[in-house]
Amino acid sequence: MDRFLHALQGGQLPAGIRSVLDLRFGEEMVAGLIDAGLLTRGARATRYPCPRGGSSCPREVVENPGDDAFPFVAIPPGAEVCCPSVRLTAEELVTWQTSRRALVTKLSELYAVRGPANLRDEVFPCAHRLGRAAWRGLDREVLLCTDLNGAAPLAFLLARQASQQPTLVLAHARTRYTPPDVDTHFAAGPVSVVFLEDELRLDGDRLVRAQPMGVAEPVATYRTAAYCLLVDAEGARRIDEATYRNLVADAEDHDLFLDLLSTVAAGRYRACRRDDGGFHEDSLTHQQAWAYAELMERRQPLRAGELEVLNSYGSPDKQVEAARRVLDVKVSRYEWRATKLLRGDDRRAKRYLFQPPGGLRWALLKPLEDRA
Repeated sequence: MDRFLHALQGGQLPAGIRSVLDLRFGEEMVAGLIDAGLLTRGARATRYPCPRGGSSCPREVVENPGDDAFPFVAIPPGAEVCCPSVRLTAEELVTWQTSRRALVTKLSELYAVRGPANLRDEVFPCAHRLGRAAWRGLDREVLLCTDLNGAAPLAFLLARQASQQPTLVLAHARTRYTPPDVDTHFAAGPVSVVFLEDELRLDGDRLVRAQPMGVAEPVATYRTAAYCLLVDAEGARRIDEATYRNLVADAEDHDLFLDLLSTVAAGRYRACRRDDGGFHEDSLTHQQAWAYAELMERRQPLRAGELEVLNSYGSPDKQVEAARRVLDVKVSRYEWRATKLLRGDDRRAKRYLFQPPGGLRWALLKPLEDRA
C-alpha cells in the first residue's frame, strides 16, 4: 500500500495497463485496489510497452484480423528494435486509472467526515476540502493534501495553527522532500497531520485503517448511544441524552449557553449569558442561532455571508450582531467578551471570530446531523 500512496502525490495519478501496474505495485496489491474500486477501468490502450523493458521501441497497437484469440498486435516502430511484435488479447489492453473520487469516499467513511467534498477548488496549493470531522476532541475541517513536500504547505499549516483553526490534514506519504518537522509541529494542537501510509491497508477488497477509529479516538466521541453534539472549550464530542439533560438543567453554570435541540416560544432557540448583572435567559431566531453556532464550532474568522445559514440571506451581519447582543457581553465601545470583530478595508470585508477568553464557561448543544 505504501508504494501506491507514494505514487498518489502530486497531480499525476497512477494509470496504465494491468501488466505495468502489476510490475509497479505488485499483482496482489493491484487486484485489491481494483476490487476496492480505487482503480477503475479506462479506455483501451493504443500503445504497449516493450516486453523486455526497452525504452527505444514504444509499440503501436493495431488490430490483428483473422486471429480471434489475439485480436490485437503491438508492432515496433521500425526494423532496428530489440524484440518482435506481440500478439495481445483485448483484456491485456484494458487500462486502469486511479479514482480520486473513490479514494475520497473511502476516506470519508474511515474518518467519519461530513461532506460534501470539494475536489475542484484548492484551500491552498494541493489541498482540497473533504468536509468536517471530530478528531482528538475538536470538530475540524478535513483537508486532503496531495503534496506536502517543500516549505509552502508547512507555511499554510503553521498559519492555521497560529489562528487556532481546527484542521485535520490527510497526507498520502512522507518523502525525502517532506519537511522533517511536520510530525513535531502537528502532533498535537488545533492542526493535526495524519500520513495515510501509517494508517491504511488493504484487507482483501476493503480499504481499512490499521488502527480502528475507536482506538485512535476517545470512546465518548463515537459512543453508539450518542444523543447530540456538545461543543465547548474542550472541543466537540458526542454525548448521551442523560448528559444533555444535565447540561440543560445546569445552564446557569455557564457564561454563554446555546441549545439547538429544543425551541421555546415561536420556534426560537434558548440562548443564555452571564454578566455582572447575573444570569440571563433569552432566545434567538433560527438564522441567528445557527449562524452564531457555526462561529462557536468553527472558531475561525468568517464573514457573516460565509455562514451556511446566512449565505443567501439579505442582511447577514445584522443577524450575527443580533445573536451577539443576546449571547455575548460588551466590554468596551468596540470590544465584546467572546466575539471579536476583525475589520477589513471596507464593510464587506469585516469578519467575526468566536474567541472566548480562558476561563469562560461556554457550551453549544446541537443535533448530530446539522439541520440548518
